[in-house]
Amino acid sequence: MNGREKTIAAIAIVTILFIISFVYLNDYYSFINRMFLAGILASLVCGVVGTYVVVRRVVFMSDAIAHSTFGGVGMAFMLQSTLGWLWFDPMLGAAIFAIGAAAILSMRWTRLSVREDSVIGVLWVIGMALGVLFYSMVDPRKVSLISPESILFGSILLISEETLWMMLAILVAIYVVVFFLFRDLQILTFDEEHARISGLNVPITNFILLTLIAFTIVALIQLVGAILAIAMLTIPAAIAGTFNDDLKSMMLSAVTISLILTASGSLLSIALDTPPGATIVILMGLAFIIVIFARFLSHNKKMQTSLES
Repeated sequence: MNGREKTIAAIAIVTILFIISFVYLNDYYSFINRMFLAGILASLVCGVVGTYVVVRRVVFMSDAIAHSTFGGVGMAFMLQSTLGWLWFDPMLGAAIFAIGAAAILSMRWTRLSVREDSVIGVLWVIGMALGVLFYSMVDPRKVSLISPESILFGSILLISEETLWMMLAILVAIYVVVFFLFRDLQILTFDEEHARISGLNVPITNFILLTLIAFTIVALIQLVGAILAIAMLTIPAAIAGTFNDDLKSMMLSAVTISLILTASGSLLSIALDTPPGATIVILMGLAFIIVIFARFLSHNKKMQTSLES
């Protein structure tokens, strides 16, 4: 780690400790405490995986994966209702559909003269349509049904202790994969052609990356929902990308930015009595606009200075 990376890491650690201390020193309801802890875990995941999403420019692929999870959740409730499979958790269904979407997107569709954006669009709408269809087949008297709105836009009432353990398991798994495959993922992210020439198995590595994205989205569903998950995944990394060229520094910056904005958005949602997922995403969006505007002003000032000289 260089000096800059150490500074960013220190800020991230201090932010995490501050959030945890704040949560346990205040007499909040337990579900609000869980919301803050879920925000920490989500930020630690999003900062790393989101950096790959932004640099590799697979935002729309990630969005297709996110929308496909709705079909998986609907399938889980349908199986619980019709077959009595109460063990089939909605998040398991979401993970199955997300990994399936990742596998489909990692295929080389250009060989079949099929445009990649067409595949993305088809996955997007089919996932949502299947979710609506499966939900219509559920008998709410037989299952503890979660509303479609909660799945699509998140709900802090869905964040249980089991959710936190699931998010922690996903976080650890993703960090282990990134640790061992960092070089391969870095080469693929920056230059796919160079990765192919260097002997890297591009389809497999691409599938691994999309699978990491899939699990990240599953981890975010109960906090911000399937639709808003893509914003939390990409905006902090996009902000970090405006002042970082190195991948590791960008990841650390994205984690720190996500921690600060997620905690701030959660506090704001409590103060204003607004949905936390939407509040967090709006705050992130405003931060992104401010950063872009500041970069625009800085660029114009440099241009004027160079012209005057």
